[in-house]
Amino acid sequence: MTEEQLIKSLRRGDLSALEELMDRYTPYVSSVIARILRGRRADVEELTADVFLAVWDNRDKLRPRQVKGYLGAIARNRAFNLLRADRESLPLEEDALLLEADGPDRELDRRETARIVNAALSRLDRPQRELFVRHYYYGQTVQEAALAMGLNLSTAKTWLRRGRETLKNDLRKERYGYETAGNLQADG
Repeated sequence: MTEEQLIKSLRRGDLSALEELMDRYTPYVSSVIARILRGRRADVEELTADVFLAVWDNRDKLRPRQVKGYLGAIARNRAFNLLRADRESLPLEEDALLLEADGPDRELDRRETARIVNAALSRLDRPQRELFVRHYYYGQTVQEAALAMGLNLSTAKTWLRRGRETLKNDLRKERYGYETAGNLQADG
């Protein structure tokens, strides 16, 4: 079945067309989500199902030669929405787990570092802060984060460089060693 035939069948409400769409694109949708939600297999499976449900509910929006891009956009948006929801319910400074082998000094150091990082991030413009968090906190490549945010790659690199400088200066002001700030390396 061609993509155009598949879309026509979906628009008619043919469930076998939805099954065909899922057979074709589940690996792609799952991989898009898995790259964002690393190590969260159950969430990947649930969001993959949600993507196809969303496509079914919005099947009139499907266009030939745009299905894969449409699915990828829904998958990315759903995954990032889940990450945002998790981030809002779990502040950055509480995200690091305290292991039993860690002493109280180490936990205090973590909390102080998190306070300084949060303060530096709060001084960035919202889009710059989102880019910084996407790249350093969620592990997206610069190119992935720029694409997801609709930014030019060189703009994204500039924003990340400025964010690192802001953080490095704040760490220096707080008397953190250069090696602590130096862990934020420039990306190619």
